[in-house]
Amino acid sequence: MQTINTNKSDECIELKNIKYKTMLLSGNVINEIKSSKDDLTNLEKFLEDDKQNNQNEPWSKLDKTIKTKKLLSFAEKYIKDKNFDEEEEKLLIAFLKDCLDRKKLQRVKDVDYDKTTGEIKDVPALSYNKSTKHFTLKNLDKQRVSTLKSLPPKKGTTRGTVKNTKAEDSSDEEKDDN
Repeated sequence: MQTINTNKSDECIELKNIKYKTMLLSGNVINEIKSSKDDLTNLEKFLEDDKQNNQNEPWSKLDKTIKTKKLLSFAEKYIKDKNFDEEEEKLLIAFLKDCLDRKKLQRVKDVDYDKTTGEIKDVPALSYNKSTKHFTLKNLDKQRVSTLKSLPPKKGTTRGTVKNTKAEDSSDEEKDDN
């Protein structure tokens, strides 16, 4: 029992020494936070603040689980607006989850999301083909202009042959010697 107490006191002395040295080096006084019964309330307060902050983040910053929940609530509203049956509802939910897994709904412009209310207003690219009963995401991005078209025109330089004057001079001298 005494060895445990002496080990704890040794650790405490070492900890105090380390804190003292860091205080001397940094010049800052280290305030110790004493734990009390309020830890549980502080933890709950921290979690509530974190929950509120997560709700105010833009679509691209949300976690995958939160995005899934928001997409499911959007799917329910979308089904009510379009009067789809249960089979189409299952297809839509599966399609939205698949799109999220494949990272098709990552960017801010992929989803109209109101961060103040925390609800998805619309998925602009979402379309439904009634004949095949298939959901798709249409590509709404304008076709990108080729990078070659944005470059300046190529300069018309002509490559001329450079005559080797030294070689000609030496050959002329040889002819003169003969």
